[in-house]
Amino acid sequence: MKKVKLNTVVEFKKTYTSEDLIDFARISEDNNPIHIDEEYAAKSIFEKRVVHGVLLAGMFSKIFGTIYPGNGTIYLSQSSKFLKPAYLNDLITAKVTLTSFDNEKKRGIFLTECFNESGALVLTGEAKILFPKTFELSTDEE
Repeated sequence: MKKVKLNTVVEFKKTYTSEDLIDFARISEDNNPIHIDEEYAAKSIFEKRVVHGVLLAGMFSKIFGTIYPGNGTIYLSQSSKFLKPAYLNDLITAKVTLTSFDNEKKRGIFLTECFNESGALVLTGEAKILFPKTFELSTDEE
């Protein structure tokens, strides 16, 4: 069995490029010019291109599906509150913190956060995850 410890923190970092935003706009059909048009974005309240919010939330999927808990994880739900824009070419850090775990149901709740390269919180939320059956809560006695 793999042990689960409350307050486990996992991070993933990514810089979103122009190509990333254009690819996502093509796939999602969200071609809002705030994401893909430099001239339009310059005249917006943000004054430059911003990353699609759902791309930030997608960073959590990367963590849960491939890092922690990893293979076999099922993403049950995600809430997101967008606090500040994330800009094109900024280094974004996605951070998840395990806040509770139901050992019987193998369900975990995580605080989900994204920070820009200056350390400002740009997204906060909560994710509910179904862990693979091979995980169990660690006890203090171990």
